[in-house]
Amino acid sequence: MSSVPTHDHWIRGRSVGPRDRARIPRYSPADGRLIANAAAGTAQDVKEAVTAARDAFERGPWTSLSGAERGERLGRLADLMQRNLEALARIEAEEAGKPITAARMEMGVAIGLTRYAASLAWNITGRLLTQGGPGRFGLVIREARGVAGLIVAWNYPALCLMQKLPYALAAGCAVVIKPSELTAGTTLMIARMASEVGIPDGQVNVVIGTGEVVGEALTSDSAVDMISFTGSSRVGKQVAAKCAASGKHCSLELGGKGANIIFADADIDAAVEATYLGFTYNKGEECCSSARILVERAIAPQVTEALVARCRKARIGMPLDDQTDVGPMIHAQHMARVLDYIAKAKAEGGRLITGGAQLREGDLARGCFLPPTIFDQVTPRMTVFREEIFGPVACIVGFDSVDEAIQLANDTEYGLANGVWTSKIDTALAVVARLRSGMVYVNTYFESLPQLPLGGLKASGTGHENGPEGLQEFLQTRSAFIRSRS
Repeated sequence: MSSVPTHDHWIRGRSVGPRDRARIPRYSPADGRLIANAAAGTAQDVKEAVTAARDAFERGPWTSLSGAERGERLGRLADLMQRNLEALARIEAEEAGKPITAARMEMGVAIGLTRYAASLAWNITGRLLTQGGPGRFGLVIREARGVAGLIVAWNYPALCLMQKLPYALAAGCAVVIKPSELTAGTTLMIARMASEVGIPDGQVNVVIGTGEVVGEALTSDSAVDMISFTGSSRVGKQVAAKCAASGKHCSLELGGKGANIIFADADIDAAVEATYLGFTYNKGEECCSSARILVERAIAPQVTEALVARCRKARIGMPLDDQTDVGPMIHAQHMARVLDYIAKAKAEGGRLITGGAQLREGDLARGCFLPPTIFDQVTPRMTVFREEIFGPVACIVGFDSVDEAIQLANDTEYGLANGVWTSKIDTALAVVARLRSGMVYVNTYFESLPQLPLGGLKASGTGHENGPEGLQEFLQTRSAFIRSRS
């Protein structure tokens, strides 16, 4: 019988056990087994990790390297992750409850982001201004912000991390990472890999624990220069307030309530498949989820019927089964929250047309499994239309015109991602221009490129990850005026 893994903190390039032997057990969301015991971090653990990061940054063994040298070591990190992709994916699948096929794909994306960030390290540029007059020069300097606190969500532990960590390291920052206490395994494995490829001890530190303790200490510490946070809009606002109080730079990737707009001239089969994926991928525990399905009324019956049929074919199962495409939700408390939203949707007049109840059959009886769930007869005032549910729950709403579709899509406090389905490029471009979201997918969903920034509008956040903009979050700009006396 295999032993249960223990997750300790990682500070100054070594494992650090919990104080008073305090640990947080992680039980499988699929069958209730104990799958990990994580150290319960304290404010003192955070202080030690921040001190380690500050020492590493001030000593400068990493920052003093050329961008090319930092990029080369990040490339080595990507290579090591590639060699260990299957091990990383298995940890991710079991701890986060995601299908192993999705975990493998996400690891591939994370590795690609690391390679892209490595390339950006070569291209950190300043600016020399030479037109100030004889002997007068201006210099614009871009340099690492310092110590960055990276707070990572539980729904994409490795992918969320690698939308932050390689960019921070490319810039020259030292980091303290707070993974979720539920899903710390891949973060710790990647931190150890960073040491193996020559990233100096203290440059990458990890403290596991709750947001109330570890997150609070990290955002409040005056020796931390910036926070990059992924999580709910509610907590993100609290993080932003704390950062503002201490003058920290803050980058927030928060919640969403995306819409998939399907016009009558769209490729219906492709739209249905991608719309299904848009609200069921990662069990709907996805901030870019397209949980509002807006359909032109002329095709609404056809799309609804096809979506329901697709949902009923969902392969719901254990995370390590290659045939699974919908795994268990993160834990029982979150499952109960999503079921409360389903009950509220019914009470407010929405019609449940598929799903809606936790599975209690056979091998799935002990897990947190919820089949894809759709409501119709929904109005924009209903909770199921307005609030982020963070589960595989969607609603279908009809529209008659482009203007009505855009008004419905924008009728939300969020602004992270939306989708548009049409065969007319003019319609697509017109809708992209008017949608109030940081990302718009056209005739696809969830596809992107490392070069494209991800960032939210309104309650969905501030700042960006990925693209050149993802690097800029970890750089600060200074200037100097120089007068030659010769």
